[in-house]
Parts: sequence; structure tokens; C-alpha cells
Amino acid sequence: MDAAHFRRLLDGYVRGTLTDAEREAVEAWYDVYPELDDAKVFADGAAASRIAHEIHGRLANHWRPARPRYVGIRWLSAAAAAFLVVGLSWWFLRSESASERIPAMREPAAYVEVVTGVRQVKKLVLPDSSTVWVSALSKLRIPERFDQGARALFLDEGEAFFDVTPDPAKPFLVHSRGITTQVLGTAFNVSAYERLGSVSVTVQHGMVRVSDQRDRVLAGTLTAAQQLTYHPQSQAHRIGEAPGEAAAWREGVFPLANATFDEVSAVISRLYGVETKAAHQRVASQRYSLVVRSTHRLDETMRILCSIHENQYRRAGNEVIIY
Repeated sequence: MDAAHFRRLLDGYVRGTLTDAEREAVEAWYDVYPELDDAKVFADGAAASRIAHEIHGRLANHWRPARPRYVGIRWLSAAAAAFLVVGLSWWFLRSESASERIPAMREPAAYVEVVTGVRQVKKLVLPDSSTVWVSALSKLRIPERFDQGARALFLDEGEAFFDVTPDPAKPFLVHSRGITTQVLGTAFNVSAYERLGSVSVTVQHGMVRVSDQRDRVLAGTLTAAQQLTYHPQSQAHRIGEAPGEAAAWREGVFPLANATFDEVSAVISRLYGVETKAAHQRVASQRYSLVVRSTHRLDETMRILCSIHENQYRRAGNEVIIY
């Protein structure tokens, strides 16, 4: 199959203009090439970044719809189609010759943006061999290459776990909603979902230093099993014992201990793409201790959740209302 015919099929798949036979051929082809970890495909992080830019450039017209506040069935279908197109394009670009798949870039972007959808977890290997897991509904900016000075990343939204390769000459920095976490070599988790109103840093092993935008030190040495929680609005923070494993979400497990309704809602949104609402203040003020698993269907999770306080729930479009 030549490149022109391949691109026509991709365009037709997104637009919904393919015949049944053509659509089935595209889907069957995709099944032969399951989703690959970028790190297993590209040993060179710079090459992966260039190809990612090429894919997004070619699919720009299909990849930039206005992001809805609530994820609905139609949007999920469109996202699935776009994901399929990106997966096929990624494989196809790797199959072309180097001169065709990596065009010259006059002004390369400073950062590569990684965005994840509902229920999606992405593992990345950085140019310095550090590993990052990006959780669902998150946005992370990564420099195309680490030059002189610090290795600085920006977690603009969501959650990510970092396993950092030591390099005393280049501190590793993660900027996230008003705070900066600095390490030389360690493993830690940063949760910065805007809807929760706070940012938390949890250390799995090693130690980190956390400061705010004014370079005020919030934690000089945050060590294993400790968690710092920072509230951007009030600029208040506290340090305590981590509630559990730093990033169990990588395995699709979300342990919640005495969690607020908003914290529970955030997990359900990440896993199922629906919004959870409290019918009245009594429900909104309740606390919840349970383990949510990605292997559970939405109705299974809601039954477990409601059984804690003997509540009921109903589905209304893209909302689940607890009463």
C-alpha cells in the first residue's frame, strides 16, 4: 500500500466516508499492530519527538476539536477514531525511509506535549533514561532534549510518576501548578488535577526538595513514604505520611482512604469519562474509603461506592447523580 492510498484511508476513516469493506480493512490492520510502548520502538528519544510532531502535524485538522467539559458517547467515539489514526500513522511513519518520515524542521518546538484521555496511562522514557508514567486526563510538557543545566518538565494538569536517573550536574525539576519539585535521582508522584484544588507530591524512594513560585522552600527533604500537599489558592501546605503506594494507578488500582466526594469524583472521571454529582450537601460532605479498580464496570463501582453510606444513584446523560 503506497503512502497516498494509506493517507486517503486514514482521512476517510475519520470522516466516516469509507465503505464497510475499507473500514473493516483499516480496523483489521490496526489489530495486527497493537499499541506499543514508545520506549520499545524508539531507542532515541529525539527521534520519537520528531516523529510525534510529524504525526500531529499531518493530523492537525482532526486532532484539535474544542475539548468538551463533559465527555460524552459521541466524543469518546471520535477520540477512539483519532487514537486509531494516530496508532496507524505512527506505525506507517516508522515504515517509511528516514528521509520521508523525518522532515527538516526549521524551528523545532522547545517542548513535546503529552496529553492522555479517559482511562489512558502512557509510559515514556526520556532522553536521560528517566521513566515517566502519565495518568489519565493529564497534560505533560517535556523538552525535546536536555542540554546544559536543569532537566525541567511541566505537569500542567493531572498526575504523573517519575523514576529519575541520577545526574548531579543536571537537577531534575517538575513544575506543577505553583510548586517545583527538585531531585537528583529518586522516584516520586505528583498529582495536580485542577478540580481537586491542591497539588500533592509523594516520594516512593530517595528524597526531593519542594518550593513554591517565590522559591520559598516548602520541604527541604521530603523522603520515602512522605507526602506534601499544597493549596495554590491559599498557598498553605502540609507534610504527612503518604496514604499508600505512590502510584498504584499505574496498575489500574485507586485506593481511597477517607477521601472527599471531589476526590472520588476525580477518579471516576479518569476511569469512565463521566461526572459524578451529589444531589444534596449531605452526600457532598461524606467521606469514602474503598478501592476503585479499572477492571470494574461503572455500575459495579457505583454500587460499591453507594453501599458505604447506603446511598442510591441514577444516570442522567453523562452525569451520575448520587442521592
